[in-house]
Amino acid sequence: MNGVCVRFRGWLDLERLDGVGCLEYDERRAAHEDAILRDQIDRYNQRLRDFEDKQRAYRGDRQDEMDQVRRGVPGGIGVGVGGGMWRR
Repeated sequence: MNGVCVRFRGWLDLERLDGVGCLEYDERRAAHEDAILRDQIDRYNQRLRDFEDKQRAYRGDRQDEMDQVRRGVPGGIGVGVGGGMWRR
């Protein structure tokens, strides 16, 4: 109970530290906080999916480039690129 979705109803005597009260659940605030939390989770999950898609694409590209290097196909990731460029 963090005080966001409840209200205190009652009275307190600060000199005697005495009083009567109760906490009431505030449905309107709770619904608002729930909507904010769900939106935040949705944005987080979307960012995570985007990151995983980029990682998957990057790994696939790197794997293709490494396969080309292993086969000796020119145009890989820098290994052997421009090898004939310095010949006279």
